[in-house]
Amino acid sequence: MEQITTYNDKTKWYEYAILLFIILWSGGGFTYGLFLEWMLYMMPIVGIIFFQRDYKLSNSTILLIGVVLSVHFLQMVNFGGAIINLIKPTCLLLVCAIFAKIICCKFVKVYLDLVCFISQVCLVLWVICLFPLGLSFLRSIASQFPLLGWDNIENNTNIVDTLYIFSIPQDFKGLMRNSGPFWEPGRFTIYITLALAINLFYFKEKITSKKSLVLLLTNLTTFSTTGYVATAVLFVGYIFFSNIKKSYKFILSVILLVVVYYVGQLDFMTEKIAEQSADDSTWSRFGAIAYHWNQITQSPIIGFGPFLSNVFGDELFSPNGLTDLMRYYGIPLSIVFYYLLYRGTKVYVGNSHKGANVCVFVSLLLLCFSQTITYSPFFMILYFFAFNTYTYDK
Repeated sequence: MEQITTYNDKTKWYEYAILLFIILWSGGGFTYGLFLEWMLYMMPIVGIIFFQRDYKLSNSTILLIGVVLSVHFLQMVNFGGAIINLIKPTCLLLVCAIFAKIICCKFVKVYLDLVCFISQVCLVLWVICLFPLGLSFLRSIASQFPLLGWDNIENNTNIVDTLYIFSIPQDFKGLMRNSGPFWEPGRFTIYITLALAINLFYFKEKITSKKSLVLLLTNLTTFSTTGYVATAVLFVGYIFFSNIKKSYKFILSVILLVVVYYVGQLDFMTEKIAEQSADDSTWSRFGAIAYHWNQITQSPIIGFGPFLSNVFGDELFSPNGLTDLMRYYGIPLSIVFYYLLYRGTKVYVGNSHKGANVCVFVSLLLLCFSQTITYSPFFMILYFFAFNTYTYDK
């Protein structure tokens, strides 16, 4: 078993602030298109913290940074990019590597605190929106808040009203889906599900604990198909790989089977899966695979990186994070990143049972299936966790 060094110290306010910033700038609602050069300013901030604590990057981390930068350089040469286009990707990579080192020993606490707080607030606001008067009241407040970011102002004004921590869609049928501070409920469920995994596997909290229930209820309000499936995978891991009594395992297994059966019969589940699998447009999860693969085959080794628009134009968005990573970095480096994602689970799942790590890893892959998040700053930090052996002392 790999040696993991535990660490326990008081968390600092700026650790919460930086991690929240990373989460929001990995695809937040009101932050979309805002402050695009943030990594240039974040670099000296995390650098000062890093050197004040006398940290050092591991040789493996430095090697990965070197490989990624080499791939970016080859992309620039092959696809007619300019050297200036490499500045932001380089700074982003360094910021993520440095912050992964800074936060790894306290990530589970800081992250769980943040997501639980956001979930509680969003759950309350979602309940208020169930009532027409409450919805009108919150919408009237949200309509006064600027969306921020040029892309938001120009393209997304008619999509949502924002309270920054909570998004209210302009138009929806039936029950409103809880997107939290994001445009998409599917993006929100990624962070909720990961927080639930940390609470269950790392802190070994019961599924009936306050934090678990808050996260489960909030996840339920997203009405996210992938979120539900990913949560079911976590439950399988919790049943088989946690230290709970056999009688509880049996009861939970029965409950899980019943819940899976009835949730699977819900209209939004069956209709959405059928529609997505039959839709071959680039906007569907399955259609995006074919769309991405057509591009991947044109540069399978190094991908296209930040020069993707040089080759294919600006209309590039299609929601499948698994194949999107391959068209950005190429197949070999993508495989490396997915391996690092699994290896990094030791920081936020623990190292006591490989089965739990596998379940969380599979859950993350499922969540990425519908969201282009795999080369976001947040996921880059998860990749770099693979090279860190410090973790939080419970």
